[in-house]
Amino acid sequence: MFYKVAADFVIFTHFMWILFVVLGFPVFLYFNLSRWRLLHLAALIAAIIMQLTHTVCPLTYLEAYLKSKDISGAVYPGSFIIEKVESMIYIEDLVTLERITYLTLIFFIIVLLSFWFRPIKLKREKGV
Repeated sequence: MFYKVAADFVIFTHFMWILFVVLGFPVFLYFNLSRWRLLHLAALIAAIIMQLTHTVCPLTYLEAYLKSKDISGAVYPGSFIIEKVESMIYIEDLVTLERITYLTLIFFIIVLLSFWFRPIKLKREKGV
């Protein structure tokens, strides 16, 4: 049961990471939070590299490992939600995956342009 709960936690974390990459952009751009914008850019670059190299996300490996350790086969209330979240994270259709890759690249260009149109605020030293 522990492994199932841990695997569900990893799925939830994976989903939150995806939301951070997708929805973090407008929030961090609006508030112009420099550290968060740079962290978001790094996360987006990592996602693009994984997509282009067909690398599996480390969270996917961790989830698979935890699920393989669960031998109880127990199903508890709430697993329906986890199954729906998994279906949003793990897309099987190759055409959809290709479209997601193109959309991610377009999204990356928009994020890069945002640094030009709305530069990050740099902290200045006091007394200078």
